[in-house]
Amino acid sequence: MSQAISKAKIHVERMMHRNSIAVAGESIASYALLKLIPAVGGGGASIGINMAMVLDVSGSMYEEDGTGKSRISRVQEAACSALNFLRPNDTIAIVAFANNAELVLPTTLVSQKDKIIDVIMRIDMFNVDAGGTSMDQGIELALTELQKSTGTGNISHLVVLTDGETSGEQLCKEYARASAEKKINFSVIGVGTEWNSGLIKDLASLSNGKWHYIDVNQVDSAQKVFANEFQSLAAVGFRDVQIHFRLMKDIKIRRVRMVVPEIKDLALVEVEDRHSVAQLGTLEKDKTSRYILDLSLPKRPDGKFKLLDVEITFDTGSGVKESSGLIPIEMAYTAAGNGYINAEVAKHIDEVQIFELNKNLQNAISTGNTQEAVRVAQSIEKKGEVMGARAAKKTMLAKQVLAEINQGGKVSKK
Repeated sequence: MSQAISKAKIHVERMMHRNSIAVAGESIASYALLKLIPAVGGGGASIGINMAMVLDVSGSMYEEDGTGKSRISRVQEAACSALNFLRPNDTIAIVAFANNAELVLPTTLVSQKDKIIDVIMRIDMFNVDAGGTSMDQGIELALTELQKSTGTGNISHLVVLTDGETSGEQLCKEYARASAEKKINFSVIGVGTEWNSGLIKDLASLSNGKWHYIDVNQVDSAQKVFANEFQSLAAVGFRDVQIHFRLMKDIKIRRVRMVVPEIKDLALVEVEDRHSVAQLGTLEKDKTSRYILDLSLPKRPDGKFKLLDVEITFDTGSGVKESSGLIPIEMAYTAAGNGYINAEVAKHIDEVQIFELNKNLQNAISTGNTQEAVRVAQSIEKKGEVMGARAAKKTMLAKQVLAEINQGGKVSKK
């Protein structure tokens, strides 16, 4: 059932990949682009942040990686500096973990910044055994603490930082999945040379959150990651955001992906026949987000047809669920042939395709499948030629792989 219709707090723009289609067979694949644009003053100005930081203090965090500072020192400095992006009434709790975990700072107002900084700078001096990595215990403690202060006027968020493997991986995933149901999102940060990228990405995905990597070779990388994370949280204007898709008969939605501000798959849950929902979590009050829908469209006679209705539901911090109302997406059918391609939609499809090719390339490299790595690298190179200058950074790994093959016949795992 739809909620109270909001007066354009989020503007919704939509466009199809083509302005018209001709379906020769039973169905055809097509794409739609959705843009969610927050109205000026539309987002909640007072959504508070209820945050917990879970910091790895195991022995490997004291390695330097060639930057001249230990990993733990870089994280301490970055976390302290990022506090400046939070507001006095926001709250933060801190958990340190290694072989065991300890709540070293219970939920504390950011107005007590000196107290928070003192704990962060002494994070290695608490009763935590550095001889192991039990991230599951750290997450469990932090979630317990977060839930004490969860309320209608705030967002609860968990920031987890680690540099390696951990025990209890399955438990970590279960906590992430359960947290998403409670509207608690994770931001998971990897640091060092042996971080568990698979687990970190899984936790971010399962919790409808984000993941980051602190580059071991860039001195300011930790500062940038923490600043971006805290600044983004402070800018949240909408929480518990969902996109509802109500499909017309024989229309199928195969996949939904966010493409701006980042590229990631969104899980679709069918709540009733021809009605699916994608959870977006939070949106910033002054930042547009974009989504690509992969659709399967049936054969139709000539004319304009509604494909589906889109509805955006959200909470601006009052605890009341609001709605954009139903917004139709239509398509013109014509037997004369396919219409022109929308360049903006095509650009995002290109970005998604090269992103996924790079992901496949990384998998091939990590598993030592040289033949597959070369095949995918060549596909990326060809795609880059089509995309031009905007693909320069996105083809770097592929070019490196092909250069290494030409020089020695092997691909490094660096």
